Amino acid sequence: MSRMLHSFFGWQRLAGNRRLFLFCFLLFVISAFFSFWMFFPADVLQRRLIYEVSQQTGLQMRGQNATMLFPVGLKLDLLIYPPVPGMTDLELTELEVTPLWSRLFSAERGVKITTNLAGGELDISAGQSGQVTFQFKNIAVASLQELDMPYRVSGQLTGLLDGENLSENMTGHGNFTFRLNATQILGLEKIGLPANFSVGVLRLAGKFDQRRFSLEKVVLTGGAIELSGGGNILVGDTPEQTRLNLNVRLHPTASTPDSLGSLLKITGVRPTADGSYLLRIGGTLAKPVIR
Repeated sequence: MSRMLHSFFGWQRLAGNRRLFLFCFLLFVISAFFSFWMFFPADVLQRRLIYEVSQQTGLQMRGQNATMLFPVGLKLDLLIYPPVPGMTDLELTELEVTPLWSRLFSAERGVKITTNLAGGELDISAGQSGQVTFQFKNIAVASLQELDMPYRVSGQLTGLLDGENLSENMTGHGNFTFRLNATQILGLEKIGLPANFSVGVLRLAGKFDQRRFSLEKVVLTGGAIELSGGGNILVGDTPEQTRLNLNVRLHPTASTPDSLGSLLKITGVRPTADGSYLLRIGGTLAKPVIR
């Protein structure tokens, strides 16, 4: 009997030791993981990330304040120097790069990027096959333009852009929908219009393929002038190389300034039966031609 009790308590001690061993091993793994993650050189990962993105896009950028995110991710502030005349440097604050968890074990793995930009939010999802989605929310577009530009646009931008195989050379294709709230055109006092020309809400929808943008829907409502139309824009490296082919109908409202009507008369455009103006806009972005 004593031999059986001794055997029983021996197995009990062994089982207890195994549980203790497993518990200690689990604590070791958890502590090692946290130690690795807390002391991982985030600056090294930041430099590697910026190098890879710069190589792929051709954009110049600088990162700072890098920290690791739990369980997997990187947080930093990023300054991008866009090669676009008239555009300011893009300050992306509290930028977080994490895996797309829903695709982690699929063939279409990707990353998710969230950041603050110009008082608003930017959300980017990028897949391994080249599929990229940009979501904009309340971006203050005036702060993205140089102050010395003769004409600028202000407003809060919200929208979505879906694209494939995008690059710095404007390759790829996709579609977009944008809404610009509280839209104002600044600098029009040079041509006799109010300095802050309020035009309400601008809605854009269309597709792009390489450098050609097809504007399938352009609607402007709720301001000093209403507008509807569409057309094509062939984007060049500069405003002088950007070609326009647009058909636009202007609808004067009760708040339309008389000076705008005088400017339209100078172009030779005459109002239609309903009082609207049909404009065919060609030429370049630097020197548009109105017919």
